[in-house]
Amino acid sequence: MSRTVAGRRRLALAALAVLVALCIGLVALIVGSFQDLARVGPGTVLDVAILAAAGWWAFTTRRVWKRRLNLVVVALAVGGLLAELVYFGVAHATELLTVVVLGVAYAGAARRALSGGGRAAADRAARGGVPAPTRPWLLINPNSGGGKAQRLGLAEAATRRGIQVRVLEPGDDPQALAHAAVTAGADAIGVAGGDGSLGPVAAVAMQQNVPFVCVPTGTRNHFAHDLGLNRAKPLAALAAFTGVERRVDAARVGDRVFLNNVSLGSYADMVREPGYRAHKLTTTRAVLPSALRGERAGLPVRVHDPEGRAHDQPLVLLVANNRYDLRHPFHLGARHQLDASVLYVAALSATTGARFAALLGRVALGNYVAGARWAEWTSTAVRVDAGVDRVPAGIDGEAAMLDTPMEFRTLPLALRVLVPPGTPTAGAASVRLFTPATVRRLWAVALGDHR
Repeated sequence: MSRTVAGRRRLALAALAVLVALCIGLVALIVGSFQDLARVGPGTVLDVAILAAAGWWAFTTRRVWKRRLNLVVVALAVGGLLAELVYFGVAHATELLTVVVLGVAYAGAARRALSGGGRAAADRAARGGVPAPTRPWLLINPNSGGGKAQRLGLAEAATRRGIQVRVLEPGDDPQALAHAAVTAGADAIGVAGGDGSLGPVAAVAMQQNVPFVCVPTGTRNHFAHDLGLNRAKPLAALAAFTGVERRVDAARVGDRVFLNNVSLGSYADMVREPGYRAHKLTTTRAVLPSALRGERAGLPVRVHDPEGRAHDQPLVLLVANNRYDLRHPFHLGARHQLDASVLYVAALSATTGARFAALLGRVALGNYVAGARWAEWTSTAVRVDAGVDRVPAGIDGEAAMLDTPMEFRTLPLALRVLVPPGTPTAGAASVRLFTPATVRRLWAVALGDHR
């Protein structure tokens, strides 16, 4: 038995043992604090309900006095909730601390046990005969993440590693720069920026069959997260240039490549606002409430699902590269696979504020059912027809205008991505730890099934 397999078995056994202790601790906490739970439980539920309702109305109302009144109610609800939590926490500090420590220990051991095998296998396969780049090239978007690359000294760190650096300047075409770099001999090209900076350079990497590197210096960096990179340490991503190679999907709409998704509707309207990048909250407050009140007209588009049902004039239409998780409250918006070779389509058709609020509540609780107001499916190709010549869209968070009809298709395993050695496989950081399926996987690893 290899040391890697033995280590994973020990981690799985440790995780299972800690999980048993955690269950015992939770039972002891509930039994020992039953009277206090009965005292604070109803008040906590009421505070949460008041907080959700008042917050909704504060955000969506047009009238200033109503907004201020609801904000006062929000503050009172938050105060009541904190008081109840503090009371319960002080009364049962030891038991709560024990449960928290056991939960953190279980999460760490379980993630390492479950991601280790896939990561090791992927790294071994990637190292098989794939030489490290000798002339790597990195394009840095200095505006992404509020100037994060400059604050971190990214250009200097990359240069010390022997990476040729090009800082994007106003008026530059990222795709043209990437083409020029490959023509000049670059055998790996990368981007340091947000999600919107990735697609044009990734398109060149696919066309020229060279590896691609993502350095997360944007605000959210969804692709980097789903790829398994540590978004809190952008400089660590430079190790990818001497790391391992993986194959992931990309997708295309017309002649535009995207790695995350294309959004039509309210989000597309927000990213088109001139002040969105610098003032996201202000722009969201100006654009989104009308949609949440159900006042916005549906998009002038139509899309058919695989069963042939037409979805006309949705409020929001999302077409994504692989499926997003909308069923689990702790992993909303994550992708557990980047290589399933499918497009994920979601169409929202709620027409009133109340219906929209109810739907958002069900989605947040992971308890929604696809139906007339919400539809989702997967396919390898999607056609979106429209009653207008062009439609505003958000492509990986960047504003764009798309010609209609819009033809979407998946590009299976088209992108060669380099990642630092030891990077978890896609979605490993978002493993649903507290499910029977995860426990069964841990048990299988503990018994020696190291696949």
